[in-house]
Amino acid sequence: MRGHRMIATAGLTAAAALAPLPALAQAEPPGLLELCLATVLRPGEVWQAWSFSPWVVVPLLVALALFLLGHRRADGRTAAFLAGWGVLVVALVSPLCRLAATLVSAHMAQFMLLTIVAPALIALARPGEAMARAAGFRAGSITGGRWMGLAAVAYGALVWLWHAPTVYETVLLDPTAHLAMFALVVVASVWFWSEHLNAPKRRAQAALSLLATAAHTGLLGAILTFAPQSFYPLLSAGAEAWQLSPLDDQQIAGLVMWVVGGALYLLVIVLLAWRILSDEAAPIEHAPEIAIPTAGSQGR
Repeated sequence: MRGHRMIATAGLTAAAALAPLPALAQAEPPGLLELCLATVLRPGEVWQAWSFSPWVVVPLLVALALFLLGHRRADGRTAAFLAGWGVLVVALVSPLCRLAATLVSAHMAQFMLLTIVAPALIALARPGEAMARAAGFRAGSITGGRWMGLAAVAYGALVWLWHAPTVYETVLLDPTAHLAMFALVVVASVWFWSEHLNAPKRRAQAALSLLATAAHTGLLGAILTFAPQSFYPLLSAGAEAWQLSPLDDQQIAGLVMWVVGGALYLLVIVLLAWRILSDEAAPIEHAPEIAIPTAGSQGR
């Protein structure tokens, strides 16, 4: 619970930093402030389609500042956090964000970055500890595993919820729903991976949980791949702008979730299995030699 309070504190700090944004939104050119809402981004416009909305950029900068202030060391944790933070920038600021509002397949690529790659890297950095220290709270070592099942349920529910057609379109059309869904998914994903990657005594449970996650997300990917019709007609114009049929676009998205997502989960499962086997072998390799008395030695 203490770890969760620490993360909540960091979230409140980020929320405070967002207070002046409405005035900023009125002062800046609207092109820089557009969220990645429903649009038709054509092939020739991709590299001009960066999204610098302060509603996205400011929380990213606040999170980076809190971590660096609370963890002032150049080590593996810092490298993991910076890598994960960089992936978030690619997903939320680069042209991929606007393209994800045009093509379902691009959305799924962005979704893999937001729910697997970025949060897994950030979770390895254990950011709650550093952010709590930066916010002025005492922070001990935070380990995962205790809430693994609940985190897996929340994570899985959001994966399926976002891809319900009505919710998917609402997220693309309503700015409030858009921001809320992205924030929920990022937070839930970091929580999910923190529970699974920072639980050294529950690696077997984590591997099984990830296997279940790979199975149900693979099912969703298969549904998108083999569906006889497109579930997201709002993006039909975007698909046609890229010379794809809406169904082709959806099928590519399904394959990304099913194949690419499954491969990423499987990679983590294999790494966890390797760690389990290494931990079991360690006592054997370093076991002290036991002198076995012989008949001659007993007689002396």
